[in-house]
Amino acid sequence: MEQYGQWMWKDGAWIEPSDANTSIMTHAIHYGSGFFEGIRAYHTEEGPAIFRLREHLERLVRSCAYYHVELPYTVDELEQATIELIERNGFEACYIRPFVFLGTPWQALMPTQETKVHVAISCWPLGEYFSKTVGIRAKVASYRRVSSTMMPMQAKAAANYMNSQLLKGEAVRDGYDEAIALDMNGNVSEASVANIFLVKGNKIFTPSLDCSVLDGITRQTVIDLAREEGFEIIERHIGRDELYVADEIFLTGTAAEVTSVIEVDNISIGGGVQTVATTMLARYRETVTGQIPAHRDWITFVKEAVKE
Repeated sequence: MEQYGQWMWKDGAWIEPSDANTSIMTHAIHYGSGFFEGIRAYHTEEGPAIFRLREHLERLVRSCAYYHVELPYTVDELEQATIELIERNGFEACYIRPFVFLGTPWQALMPTQETKVHVAISCWPLGEYFSKTVGIRAKVASYRRVSSTMMPMQAKAAANYMNSQLLKGEAVRDGYDEAIALDMNGNVSEASVANIFLVKGNKIFTPSLDCSVLDGITRQTVIDLAREEGFEIIERHIGRDELYVADEIFLTGTAAEVTSVIEVDNISIGGGVQTVATTMLARYRETVTGQIPAHRDWITFVKEAVKE
């Protein structure tokens, strides 16, 4: 358990990760009733800096609301617990995982009013999720992204990520780094755990939210930063064939940050050019480390917050 630090926060108490036990009769284990966020804290000269902490926690509350689950803690309480968690573990940079799950008692598919809502937060060091220098190879998956008419895809619900596991697993077994999913209508949706962008000239295209796309916080951050760089951003339906003739393709996500896709289905994308992706990655990393004055309000500096 050392990789998860010395401490984690669960149901309002500080515990060691090895003590984070739960019953095998937990509702979430049997029915996937869990909700989570992925947040990152970056190393800076001012100490660890958490990127868009409050926005992530607010989305966690919304994810639970889709399933009529009410958190027993406020966003302010979760925010302070996250800050203290990083301080207690002494991490200069880390990945942060707040998660909510339904526990016991339960006797059937639907939880009762007595079923406990558990909330926990853990964190651990995280390196590069994908190579940023070489770029990655992707394939269009045979599995489709689940439709929002079936499940609320704007919720970061644990059950949704069984779909992501199928997408990613197929890609990896076939020798690729990542999968690109189409929605039920055949439009480009997103990668297994990242949003997708296509570059054509000075325009950047990304699937609209009605294509079973999670409204990613990194996605919106990159949209804002790209507009500041002078790019026109267009959100619309994107056909599979558009992938193969894009000048560039890149993915965005908390773990992925900005990652270039240099090949899709064994077709080289733009001759491997990564100009826009490299620009956006540099701009993104300046932003998450507090180097862009206009966006310092997106940063929570742990040491400063602890002093308060």
